[in-house]
Amino acid sequence: MSELKSEDIVATPVATHVDPRFAIARQLLDPAVTPDRTRVRPLTNLPEAGDELVTMAHMYVAAHGGSLRTFTGNLAHENGWWPSYKRRRLQYWEGMTQRAYLMRCEVDPDVEWAQSERRRFEFPLNGRLRRYTCDVEVQKTDGSIEIVELKRDERDLQDEDYRHTLAGVAEICRRCGWTFKIALAPEIFVSRHHRDNVELFQSRRFARVSPDHIRRLDSFALKRGLASSYGELAEVIEPSFAPAGMAVLQALLVRGRISMDLTQPIFHETPVRIV
Repeated sequence: MSELKSEDIVATPVATHVDPRFAIARQLLDPAVTPDRTRVRPLTNLPEAGDELVTMAHMYVAAHGGSLRTFTGNLAHENGWWPSYKRRRLQYWEGMTQRAYLMRCEVDPDVEWAQSERRRFEFPLNGRLRRYTCDVEVQKTDGSIEIVELKRDERDLQDEDYRHTLAGVAEICRRCGWTFKIALAPEIFVSRHHRDNVELFQSRRFARVSPDHIRRLDSFALKRGLASSYGELAEVIEPSFAPAGMAVLQALLVRGRISMDLTQPIFHETPVRIV
């Protein structure tokens, strides 16, 4: 495992991020049972959270904006690097669940960027200091922040002490006006079509989008309106070779210039909206 040096890490007290509109919730909530996960037994012994949960807590991020920790091998599961167009940097991923979530964020119109292993929380809870590094931090296009913990399935949520730590992180995020959620691997994609479409569209994120492509897109929007279809718009973008136009459209979706429903099969007639 590769850890950053202390001079490469920026530490800030959690209290500086707290939104005064949110009072501290004395009784912690178990984030592992929402959404409704019938195979996860709710915790019945969650501790109360005193003011020290926030006043004595700190958060840590890398000075360069990347991951706090990475691995270079010697793991029992897959890990590697994946270049993100939205984040403009390589993303470290550990396990296929994290890789899949990063790819889905790349084509999500509500996501400005996502960064793996972005933020570490340190806080006192239940008599000892807790440390937690999020799997993914998401910056939404509306300016909100989402902290995401990724798990393969419900069996990874059996450790009650670890879930106490997650409950503490969830409360800190709530106090800061952020969202904390646990996402299981089967929840990342709504269907096989969704997964296949995300794989395809994110793979074209670095396809060349020329000034001519943008002019043709804007000209079509001015003359015909913002609504079109996948096949029609591909021919407008690249009149001489529609498959190349589809590749450009896929890159434009990552760039937020068009929107499509990727949860359904994609045909020439699939509706596309110019943003």
